[in-house]
Amino acid sequence: MSETAPRPFTTIDPHEAVVPVHDEDFHRLCDLIKPEECVPATVTFIDIAGLVKDAHKGEGLGNQFLGKIREVDAIVHVVRAFSDEKVSHPHTSHPVGSEQQVLEDIELVNLELELGGIEKKPTIYLLNVDEEKVNQVDQLTKLIEEKYRGKALAIAGKLEEEMIDLDNVEKAEMFKMLQWERSGLERLILEAYKLLDLVSFYTIKPSSAKATEGRGVGNQVSAWSLKKGGTALGAAERVHTDFAKKFIKAEVINVSSLLDIGGWKEAKEKGKIRLEGKDYIVQDKDIIEFKVGQ
Repeated sequence: MSETAPRPFTTIDPHEAVVPVHDEDFHRLCDLIKPEECVPATVTFIDIAGLVKDAHKGEGLGNQFLGKIREVDAIVHVVRAFSDEKVSHPHTSHPVGSEQQVLEDIELVNLELELGGIEKKPTIYLLNVDEEKVNQVDQLTKLIEEKYRGKALAIAGKLEEEMIDLDNVEKAEMFKMLQWERSGLERLILEAYKLLDLVSFYTIKPSSAKATEGRGVGNQVSAWSLKKGGTALGAAERVHTDFAKKFIKAEVINVSSLLDIGGWKEAKEKGKIRLEGKDYIVQDKDIIEFKVGQ
């Protein structure tokens, strides 16, 4: 985990983290298949230092930071929306944590991106709020979404950090007390996945040739990401380049159908496994078995 501290430029060098995408259907599939390994889909986040005024002129290592922003597919703009006298805020003329300060911060960063020659990228505005306000900023997030054409989320960063070391039971109790369905970090990861316009598909790697004839027992279940509108051929290439080169057909069933039926063998017997060609448009939560030549 990268350091966080109440001072400017705690982050200088970018920190990269590959994080799993929360997917209940994937976990249910793993429970059914009982593989030796489950490999979830992931999203890569790069923590880049905050931009200051005149960053496009090189202020505050601005050119270095803008250069990294150019390389990403989407932006998560973390915006201070909490009040804490121990944490300085260098450039605002409004009360820290106020709506005016939040909007001023967004305007400043958007201007620096524009002046830095960075084209508009899909953006999530992540408001770091006080714990007691995390469920009370709907009006502000709606305003931001309408004004800046991005997705706005609220997260209590300090509380989330304190919860990292809690076990699942303790987290569940905390969520119930806070009236949360899931953590702010999970919501952020899911929204980032949507923002990148991705769908998930699954593969089951059998432990032996005979394994696929049984209840679908395999030694690895994997979730993969694919751009929405991607084809079966594109999905095959995501798994292995040879699968794309030697592609013959794909056997496909949506995960909800397989979970209802109870296994690959049963699904085949009921005629629920479809044969699709290379131009088939992969649907979110498809399970795909690729048939390839020698």
